[in-house]
Amino acid sequence: MSTFSSVKEAYRWAAEHLGEHGESAWFESELLLRSALGWDRTRFFTQLDEPLPEEAADRFQTWVMRAASGEPLQYLIGEQSFFGRSFCVDPSVLIPRPETEVLVERVLVEADRIFGRHPIRVVDIGTGSGAIAVTLACERPHWEVWAIDLSPEALATAQANAERHGVRNRIVWRQGDLLAPLATTGKRAQLIVSNPPYIPRDVIPTLEKRVRDFEPVLALDGGADGLEVYRRIIGQLPGVLDNPALVAFEVGAGQSDAVSAMLQQLPMDVRVDVTNDLTGIPRVVCANIRKNPA
Repeated sequence: MSTFSSVKEAYRWAAEHLGEHGESAWFESELLLRSALGWDRTRFFTQLDEPLPEEAADRFQTWVMRAASGEPLQYLIGEQSFFGRSFCVDPSVLIPRPETEVLVERVLVEADRIFGRHPIRVVDIGTGSGAIAVTLACERPHWEVWAIDLSPEALATAQANAERHGVRNRIVWRQGDLLAPLATTGKRAQLIVSNPPYIPRDVIPTLEKRVRDFEPVLALDGGADGLEVYRRIIGQLPGVLDNPALVAFEVGAGQSDAVSAMLQQLPMDVRVDVTNDLTGIPRVVCANIRKNPA
């Protein structure tokens, strides 16, 4: 591998090597190099002329080569920021996105409006990295949070993240399919939240390489029209919802109307609102649900 006379030289080399990614090349170079060195941004930009330690150089060059082949940076450095906290990520889980922060923010605001300070049971379906479940447990210590995932590997990653943020013992962990682990207990939930797979199956081959080839298909594949998992979850809701209840989903572009319509077909009093993400795409479908009097 190449040797670098300074941090600056390594920084420039990687940006050129990652140049096909355009403007993001310098950002990616900085992120990988800082992670290899264990430096914050202030130290990085004030010590660019320092020599690059051999061990950090080797790690950095390996990461750059893998990033150039399309591997996500988050998997390389092993973490991603979400809602102001750092989460471990690996190829068993979807990388948390800013859009999902909009889902969490909406859930916190709406749940506080409905339930106030009362303790409630919250179920995160398809928890993945645990970003949603762990964030909710941290932000609302009086909530009983359940985290469910079909993948045992994903649950292990989520549990590591809960441990990192001091809430592992405050979350109920269940491996299983959608709401089945809750339904078998006979318990009911006041809040159901999910960022389920919502990419139509035939669209997956057209996705960006970093998503298509590296992120788990289980977390992407939403069936023929991208709505299969929503149908299945919504079909299970009557058996597990308390009264009143809140259901919140992240949805793909162009899916908010269809998911809203599914929720409104429930045999309950359902009031739906939709929240846009920061790019203006309708991203969060939130349903305030009350059971009709007998």
